[in-house]
Parts: sequence; C-alpha cells; structure tokens
Amino acid sequence: MRPLRLATAIAMGWLAASHANAGDGKGFRLTIDGVSVGINPGDTLEVTMKDGSKVPVELQRSETVTFTGGKFSFDHDGKFTVAKTDLGGGVQQYALMTPIGTGIIVQVYKGLNPSSYTDAVLQQMVQESLNGGAKVSKRSTQRTLPSGTVLKGLKAETTTDDDVMEYEIVATGRPEGGVLVATFLNRENLPKEGGILDKFWSTLKVDF
Repeated sequence: MRPLRLATAIAMGWLAASHANAGDGKGFRLTIDGVSVGINPGDTLEVTMKDGSKVPVELQRSETVTFTGGKFSFDHDGKFTVAKTDLGGGVQQYALMTPIGTGIIVQVYKGLNPSSYTDAVLQQMVQESLNGGAKVSKRSTQRTLPSGTVLKGLKAETTTDDDVMEYEIVATGRPEGGVLVATFLNRENLPKEGGILDKFWSTLKVDF
C-alpha cells in the first residue's frame, strides 16, 4: 500500500520518507541527501541543504491508494486507511470505515469456504438494530467483478423511523479458502459516500 505521494521541486537527489522517530510532532521524516526534517501530509517546507542551498519540498496524500491483502486488492481514497485484525481460526479481517459510518469489510478465510456464511454475517451486523426495533428486508444478490469472478450473497436494508441502512454481504471460495465481503452505508449518505463503494467494487480483485 502506498498512501503517500511525494511531490518536490528537486530534479535530482535521493529522497526517503519514513515514520518519524524524533520528538518534533511530525508523522514522517523526509531525508534529502543526508538532511532530515519532520513533515506531515500537506506540509510544504523549505529544507536547507548541507551546502546552504534551500530546496522546497511538499508531502501530499495520494488521491487513490491500492490496498493489497494477499488474496485480494482494491482501490480507495487516500484519506482513509485499512485496519487488519486476526480473528483467529485462519480468518483475517480488513476494514475501512469512514467517520460517518460507511464501511467495507473483507474477510479472508484459510482452509474454509465462506460462501455459506453470508446470512450469518448479515445477522450479526443487523442484530443490534433489530433489537432496537428496526425492520429488515433482504434478497439474494451477486457481484461480478471486472475479472469475471462472481461473489454471491445477500443485500439487506434495516429501516427505522429515522434512517435506512443498506448492507451487502457476498462471498466466493473453494474448500481451501475464500473471501467474504461486507459493505454498509446509511442511505442518506449515498450522495456523499456512495462513490467510495463504487470505487471499491469497480477495482476489487480476488484471487480465489
């Protein structure tokens, strides 16, 4: 994953960006020909080189990032990050969440085909809403990825007096392993964040 793009006015030189280890409060260290400075995404700095010359540098966050999880990959906006969790039992979970609650979850299963788990995963995701009085409707669905891989599962909606949440849980796999994908979005946020899910589905690649 390459979440950062380095833009600089230097035509030649050796550049290296890494997580900061100095106490300057900056998230990254930028090293140019042996001169190191702290920098955050979006910062524009003027770095004084060893010979006294000054060089302008800028660290920008990429608009689009490709995340690779071994058996899958997808593109997402550079302002978001993907968190990995080991769920045990040969299951690795990767999750992207926005501040207003739109989410993408990818679970990679080893030694198990998750295709029959979509309904159970949906039930876990909506149970709290159902306990609070929400009504749920669901239907079968499938997603054909650009590569031709087909993921099958469910689409669902939970409805309350205040809002409607949309869910999609689909999976594909073989006896030796597979991938389960879950997305969710509050319908009122569709105009603002529907593009996040569109980008995900249009770029998702699965190696099963």
